[in-house]
Amino acid sequence: MSILNHLTIKHLKMNPKRTIVTIFGIVLSMALMLGCGLLASSFIESMKEETMERNGTYHVRIDALDQKNAQMIANHLEVENSYFYTPIGFAKFLDTNNDSKPFYHIIASSKELLEKQTLIEGRYPENENEIVVSEHIRSNGGKTIHVGDVLSLDVGERVIDGEVINTNQEYLGSDETFVLNGKKEYQVVGVVKRSYVESYSAAGYTIFTYTDTLSEEAKNFLYLEYKKPKNTYETTKEIVGNLNIKPGCKYNSSLLYYYGTTQYGNVNRTILSILCFTLSLISIGCIIVIYNSFAISTMERKKQFGLYSSIGATRRQILHTVFFEAFVVGLIGIVLGIGGAFVGIYSVIQVLNYLLKDVWSYQLHLVINWLFIVVPIGFMIVVVFLSALIPARRASKVSPIVAIRENDDIKMPKRKLWTPKFVTKLFGIEGELALKNMKRNKRKYRITVLSLFVSIVLFLTFSTYLTYGVATIKDYDYFDYDIGVSVSDGDFEKLEEIRQDSRVNHSYIYQNMNETYKINLDYYQPEFRDYYQSGEMETGNLNLFIMKDEDFLKLANEHQASLYTPLLVNIGSIIRYDNGERYAYRGKVFQDHVRSLSLCSYEDEIICNQSLEDVLLIDEIPLGFQYIMMDTSQTVFMSQSHFQNISLRTENEEYLNTYASLMIMANDYQSLYQDLEKKYSNSETYFHSPKISQKEQKSVMLAIKILLYGFISLVTLIGVTSVFNTIHTSINLRRKEFAMLRSMGLTPAGFNKMILFESLFFGLKSLFFGLPISFLCMVYIHSTMNGFTTRDHFLIPWEAIIITILAVFVIVLISMHYSVQKIKKENILNAIRDENI
Repeated sequence: MSILNHLTIKHLKMNPKRTIVTIFGIVLSMALMLGCGLLASSFIESMKEETMERNGTYHVRIDALDQKNAQMIANHLEVENSYFYTPIGFAKFLDTNNDSKPFYHIIASSKELLEKQTLIEGRYPENENEIVVSEHIRSNGGKTIHVGDVLSLDVGERVIDGEVINTNQEYLGSDETFVLNGKKEYQVVGVVKRSYVESYSAAGYTIFTYTDTLSEEAKNFLYLEYKKPKNTYETTKEIVGNLNIKPGCKYNSSLLYYYGTTQYGNVNRTILSILCFTLSLISIGCIIVIYNSFAISTMERKKQFGLYSSIGATRRQILHTVFFEAFVVGLIGIVLGIGGAFVGIYSVIQVLNYLLKDVWSYQLHLVINWLFIVVPIGFMIVVVFLSALIPARRASKVSPIVAIRENDDIKMPKRKLWTPKFVTKLFGIEGELALKNMKRNKRKYRITVLSLFVSIVLFLTFSTYLTYGVATIKDYDYFDYDIGVSVSDGDFEKLEEIRQDSRVNHSYIYQNMNETYKINLDYYQPEFRDYYQSGEMETGNLNLFIMKDEDFLKLANEHQASLYTPLLVNIGSIIRYDNGERYAYRGKVFQDHVRSLSLCSYEDEIICNQSLEDVLLIDEIPLGFQYIMMDTSQTVFMSQSHFQNISLRTENEEYLNTYASLMIMANDYQSLYQDLEKKYSNSETYFHSPKISQKEQKSVMLAIKILLYGFISLVTLIGVTSVFNTIHTSINLRRKEFAMLRSMGLTPAGFNKMILFESLFFGLKSLFFGLPISFLCMVYIHSTMNGFTTRDHFLIPWEAIIITILAVFVIVLISMHYSVQKIKKENILNAIRDENI
């Protein structure tokens, strides 16, 4: 080891606080960069595996193919793997417990497709007379079929308007007929888990048999796995475009999403822009933090470098010395950062698994993607090298005499420095001295302000992401009531009895005539009009809520309306898919001048001759009715008396006597829900509690908040570390300056006044630059979120801004106070004479 390297290590040991803070900054930066990669790879791979288990490994299914086309597609150069099934037909499931699934759906599957089904017991079929059945038949259909059983089935076809249904689509009741083709016997050789082949709305429980031959007719359903999943949509369009037919395509969109592809281009662009923007901010923050550490270290050692040069050290040796220091602290910091990232992300994954154990059937696990490890490590090595290079080259260019005298930092202008009069009035001569010193010694103060600036921008930017993340989740949090009660026999007395319970603090009794009416599109705002017209609709839908008079008056009084004033909700949300783009919008639905509605009905043509008069637009959704945001229909509230007096519907009186609901907000909704279920278990009364079912959603929201708050905390800690390191070293470098001022009569009170002024100066200047740049970042985030949130207004994290303003001054004051305590106690002569070490 050379003597200069030995002296470098000695310098690091003799300045333990600065060395530890520098290493700590590198550790945090390394842990943050690597942690993001580990968390992303772990989440993506875990979700990909869960999606494959739930929805299959295929990328796209192409339907209604004949033998020739299916073979041609399967042999395409971009196809890595393919498998198929051919529908044999449907069979009546006579003793099913589920009226919406009255069939067995029998399909002949290739070996590859069979082996992708999860076998519970038995084996896979090996010929066309053997079958495996879904356990869904037992759990949902109520019939237990054992391995070894022989099923004798009447196989036929479902027919609608003379056309045979080949797909396992939902049951249409009397609109379809069953045509018997013949009997078939199958031996059950296995039971499999419910398959992704069978949709939740399917009319038949899937039964698999075996085949190795494609049907010559257009009855083959071909599953494809591509060599490049990211190109699934483009490749499929190319393949299908070469056919003379137009088969249907079903994309495994949830799996493709984790491969980084979606058919809505702006969603991809949004995700990519968010990732790039986030990583850029983190990278800039890490670069500035590490650069500041080496810049102030080099500034601190400038006199040493001058002494080295005066006794013969070359410029190259000076550079080598700085790089050696960077190598030592960088190696320690990067190694500790890697360890911290693995420990931290593993802990985060365990916490997420605990919080989401009732939400996800599949647990997250730590996945190592070497690309996400090598890139952050390489990035940190480059950052450490460049952070050391710039100040090292600057230090090596200073002549030995100037470096030893340490008088190159302070620039003395030819003209007299001007200071505002209010500085002298508020802070006295001490404030004026501090301001002039900062103007002469701009480099040191610029580093401090830059550290604060980066901390402000990082904190506010990620707080904005948190604000939009929570708002987006709330956009889909549709239920704001505790318990819903429905009766099919119009028993209002029962509902009145229920809501007399002392635990009920707010309730409504109403009837919902769901989508009974249509509204002329002329009444709508452009966004909603375009939405309906894009779906080739000539009218919009209307939900009509008929409320008991006393309940309606609660709403009417809030809006200074009467019992006979219909309340039309003038706020809604839509998600529109257009030209490969996904758009979300939430705002006003109707033109402001709307006071009456022409309601439409369908006969041979659309007739809009019914009228709803004296309508009042309300710009908020009444408490308890937030769930109407789930529907793109609009909503009007009317009193029962008003509805019975108008001729919107001839059978309105009959309707009102057959259906009713009660919506409850309660103090102890869980115990109330349990008591109501017990009391009315044998009656035609139906209960549901969104609050209870929302526990899973709240767990997801809590997990997201923990992730984002943890991320914000780590980013903030990096910034605070940089600020503390910068201020602490800057104060130490000014020991002689403070000692000389004290020797000329600067009192402790005056010294405190200087420190207070400098703290305010740092805080205000960093906020002056930091807040506008942060606002621009907020604007950018808002512009990228249009495909995810339905909120069109700009969300500003006011709480985070207030916290930032207060925290900046608190952090600066604490850092300054901590740094000057030792200086205040020092002997003035020793401080003037001694070195910084």
